[in-house]
Amino acid sequence: MAYAFLENAIGMVSPTDADFAGPGPGPLSNGPTFGRMNTYNQEARIYDNALGAATVVYLKYSGVVALGTVCEITPSMVGGTLVHSATPWAGTANSGRPLCVALASGVVGQYGWFIVQGNAIATCQGAPVSGSPAYWQAVGVVSPTAVSGKHFLGGLFSTAPGVTIGAGSVAIVLTATQAIININRPYAQGQIT
Repeated sequence: MAYAFLENAIGMVSPTDADFAGPGPGPLSNGPTFGRMNTYNQEARIYDNALGAATVVYLKYSGVVALGTVCEITPSMVGGTLVHSATPWAGTANSGRPLCVALASGVVGQYGWFIVQGNAIATCQGAPVSGSPAYWQAVGVVSPTAVSGKHFLGGLFSTAPGVTIGAGSVAIVLTATQAIININRPYAQGQIT
């Protein structure tokens, strides 16, 4: 997809790139290449002609994350700094964890943007159709098949898998394991009392 930021800021990491340098700006003693103009847990608005506007958050990769992986956001303290990491959603029942969708592939130690609101290309299984609810199916994968305690709250499938997004030279054909999911600050189902 051809995402662009709706806010103008010099030094922002591209929405579809993983970042090796990490958050910045850093102190001058670390040199001019230390960090970018992104901060932990920063939010930004992006836009794509075919998918529309979305809100993304800048997180640390915790594990191997592929484009479209549904991730859970996990906070931790690292050297006195609160860091939010994205880990492929493991499907722990009733966890209540905030969820997001990866905009780029990345590995441990990298940083990147994850969609928390808007249309996202998500990895899926089964046969979702527009309006289908989403549930955890496998690590980082959602499905329309109900799974007790593992409902993807705050999101619905917008398309079936394998559709074409965009037109002409910028068209992208989703695979049989990719569908568009519309999300609005999603969470994994929490405990029902």
